[in-house]
Amino acid sequence: MRKILVYTRGVNWRNGNPVLGHFLQQLQKQIQQLVEQNLNRSLEEEATAYLGREYHQRRARQRYRQTDAVCLRCGSRRRSDFSRNGHRQRQVLTQWGVVTVWLPRVVCQCGGSVRLRFSLLQPYQRFWDDIAEQLQRWASFGQSLRQMQATLNEQLQTDVGLRVLNEHLHAIKQPVATPFRAVPPVILFDALWVTVLRPTGKQRRDRRGRLRPVKQKHKVALLIALGVWPLSGKWEVLDWELAETEDRASWETLLVRLETRGVRRQRGVTLLIHDGGAGLVAALNYIFPHIPHQRCVFHKLRNVWSAIVCPETLDRRAARQLRSAIIQQAAAIYRATTRAQAITLFNAFQQHWREQQPEVVATLARDWEDTSRFYAVWQQYPQWRVNTLRTTSLLERVNRMVRRLIRAANAYHSDQGLLASVARILMPYRAT
Repeated sequence: MRKILVYTRGVNWRNGNPVLGHFLQQLQKQIQQLVEQNLNRSLEEEATAYLGREYHQRRARQRYRQTDAVCLRCGSRRRSDFSRNGHRQRQVLTQWGVVTVWLPRVVCQCGGSVRLRFSLLQPYQRFWDDIAEQLQRWASFGQSLRQMQATLNEQLQTDVGLRVLNEHLHAIKQPVATPFRAVPPVILFDALWVTVLRPTGKQRRDRRGRLRPVKQKHKVALLIALGVWPLSGKWEVLDWELAETEDRASWETLLVRLETRGVRRQRGVTLLIHDGGAGLVAALNYIFPHIPHQRCVFHKLRNVWSAIVCPETLDRRAARQLRSAIIQQAAAIYRATTRAQAITLFNAFQQHWREQQPEVVATLARDWEDTSRFYAVWQQYPQWRVNTLRTTSLLERVNRMVRRLIRAANAYHSDQGLLASVARILMPYRAT
């Protein structure tokens, strides 16, 4: 950030705030005029490039010279058929205020309007790119529409409607499913549950007497796939899907799209890590039967913690110490350097806690092969980071960013709004 030093003569700085405020207003006004002039000049240059001639210049004799502009009536693309037809006034919001833009108009000899695609200004664009980025940044921080509206109105000295802000934030397009240029060796899967308000078909009148649809809370699942390169620690979001439940059919929709984009064992996929959900496990066994599956160790230890039964004779401190001792011994099994050492620790754990905590031993023994499968991959690739092979913790960090936005919104009024919010968070980390 650069500092601007302002030197003035004869100013009493005890009462200098109005003087400095007037100076900054004049400076902003001059910058706004420069932005407006340069933008209009660039639009005129683009129109000249479409037509191939300047103002008041006669048309060339090259009859069949075509351009990217097209007549909306006859479909002609010949430059010799087009001519200027004045301007159309528009206003665009920028960080420097409201800028008045004069869009060049072009007409065909048949009388139809000619569509010009300007690179600096899209059709129906209300916010300039700097304002659009600022809105997306505010939305990622969880700010409400009214907070954004108040800040913009104060900053730009104008009135921005809530509907315009909402439409702009929901206009983010979902990514196109193109083939991956590079496929990660390890892929993590997890799901988030989000509240969406769905209309019930009934209507009610609000305080102003307007008819409003009655909506009801409905839980939907956001399925996310994260790719990891264990050697460097690099990670990217591969894809996501909005589903009604976490059943097999919902996960298969996401997995089939990943397979179509290049996620295969032949391209280097070595390990798939999941939280042990029945629907996800069934879908993985069906779509990727020849790729090893790893059960998340963190989720397994959390189930072990829930299965601990403390005697009623123990006070709170002693019960906490007992839980910590059991979890530390269970976690030490998965921190072993080899699978043989892990089996030795696992047998010792079973022998020690079988009579006192039978439910804990049964929970730990369940899916033992799935929770220890990372040892085979680690033995094959010893240079890989082992912490990326046994848990979905890295994906949980990504989910934390999405959860922060979900908690701020509390509930979404449409699936489109939910997907737009998720896209604002995950698009910067999306794999291509």
